[in-house]
Amino acid sequence: MLPHLFLLTLALIAASSLPLAVAKAPDGKIDLLADPSFKDWIFHLSEKNSLSTRREDVAVIRDGILQVTGKGFGYFRTREAYRDYHLVLEYKWGEKTWSKRADRARDCGLLLHCHGPDGSFGGAWMSCIQAQMLEGSMGDINVLQGKTREGKLILTSLTCEVEKTARGHRWKQGGTPLAFPPAGKSAASIRWKDRDPAWKDVKGFRGSRDVDKPVGEWNRMEVICDGASYRILLNGIVVNEGRDARPASGFIGIQNEWAECFIRRLELWPVGGFKEETGKLSEPLPPCR
Repeated sequence: MLPHLFLLTLALIAASSLPLAVAKAPDGKIDLLADPSFKDWIFHLSEKNSLSTRREDVAVIRDGILQVTGKGFGYFRTREAYRDYHLVLEYKWGEKTWSKRADRARDCGLLLHCHGPDGSFGGAWMSCIQAQMLEGSMGDINVLQGKTREGKLILTSLTCEVEKTARGHRWKQGGTPLAFPPAGKSAASIRWKDRDPAWKDVKGFRGSRDVDKPVGEWNRMEVICDGASYRILLNGIVVNEGRDARPASGFIGIQNEWAECFIRRLELWPVGGFKEETGKLSEPLPPCR
């Protein structure tokens, strides 16, 4: 074996030797919004960048609807790790944005396959494969590969079929398979298939081919994590996917980044066990307070 390949192999072995939480595969529906006290969640919020780190100022569940207020900067995640699931999320954007996002695109996100120490990526996030929730970029995939306090790499990766564009890689079925993040990088984004090339980080941005509905209307995002595969659907349309996820399990987190978002459904189902028509929203619930 060549010296540089030997060193790379050792580095990967060391990175992948970090212990993973024992992951549970759902054998029926798991409602992650069932407990308004959040006893099964862990909050990790930046003291420096959050408007408040009090749980009740950051996330509230009323009448079965979760309000992510946007006053926090960080995330909250499940105490339990999961694998092999069909995640169903129904959400709509609120009006309020804060701090550096006061006039920028509304931002939230699903942090999936979370592992390693809390805050291992830049102090704010966790090593994970994120299903992005960002105006104009709904369904992007962000691969975040953090480090331990000792500086050890926390191996996180995903292989996607992509095409190269002027503004980065975009998912294209049948495109060139590449592993993300590339060597030497700690993070990478794989844009959803029809992301507008003129995307701007401005509040209310709408791309010409955006699949999600305008602000104030309910949408459904689904993420199917079947073994090491990773697929995102938005309102019934596949917008991004990958394979060979490492790891293929982990905690589930909700990002907080200065934008208000309402979530009326956050469920895990066994792979193949979700029988509702894909993309069809559930019956309307009372309006958010």
